[in-house]
Amino acid sequence: MNQSQSHPRVSVILPTHNRPDLLRDAIESLLSQTYTDWEAMIVDDASDPAAELPVDQRFRALRHQTSMGGAAAKNAGASVSSADILAFLDDDDLYAPSYLERAVSVLDKHPEVDVVFMGVSWFGARAEAGQRAYDHAMQALLARVGTSNKDENVLLFRRSGLFDGLLRTVPMAFQRPVVRRESFTRIGSYQADILLWDCDWALRAALSASCAFLPEGLYLQRAEGQGFSSQQDMRAAHLKSNVLMKERLLARGLTREQRRAVKRSLSDLWFGAAWAHYLNDKANESAACLWKSAKIDLGLQHLKLLARLALRRLRGAT
Repeated sequence: MNQSQSHPRVSVILPTHNRPDLLRDAIESLLSQTYTDWEAMIVDDASDPAAELPVDQRFRALRHQTSMGGAAAKNAGASVSSADILAFLDDDDLYAPSYLERAVSVLDKHPEVDVVFMGVSWFGARAEAGQRAYDHAMQALLARVGTSNKDENVLLFRRSGLFDGLLRTVPMAFQRPVVRRESFTRIGSYQADILLWDCDWALRAALSASCAFLPEGLYLQRAEGQGFSSQQDMRAAHLKSNVLMKERLLARGLTREQRRAVKRSLSDLWFGAAWAHYLNDKANESAACLWKSAKIDLGLQHLKLLARLALRRLRGAT
């Protein structure tokens, strides 16, 4: 495909921080795209030394003097890019050669679609476990959400069904959007103060945009323990982030059913934390999380766990 005369059709936003070897691989996957009408906005998030770009007029650079994180870097790249379609690539991942071509074809064939979420394949030392967990999460999600298919190669979602499904889990595919610029502006930018900012964006997209899913595993996700959030036990931080993004959803103009679903999801989050603390013999932490869960949506499971905690305390006192 020939590059357009005025401005490119797609802007690929690629943030990077101190990973030059991985960045070179990511750039090579861009240079191998079958679709060529794109620009790449490399956002150098204060790398030392500065990131190097190939000699190719399609690449532009934006450099932060201090590191601001992935969400802020993607927002900055999107704000100065020029195309009507935005795609995102992390510096430790790759695009399959037909990634952009297939994404653009979905948006062209379905003008009503605002966002196409891209299927994921895993590679690297931990790929088998990552792929297995991803496949399980996708099967569970797709079994819950409603679709209105017109195209056998693409899933078109009913908005309410996708939102309810993503409240339970946000598989990696729904963290890999290709989106029309006007829709990105309407949905809103990534929220840098939320650790799970890409999950938060997917939920907001499901609320306010028409979404599709391309199942082919064209986004190549590296699984070698290199991810910044996978390098230590992040359960507490993930819980805090998950709670924050759902509390912010409650501040939006939701329907009664949507508010009920968000509250139920919040209650489940706190209950899951309570159960985990109980299994790790942390009674005080378990009780605190159980109380937060029960305040939102009291159920039989709360009474059962409370009884277990009381019985454990009695046994410890004898």
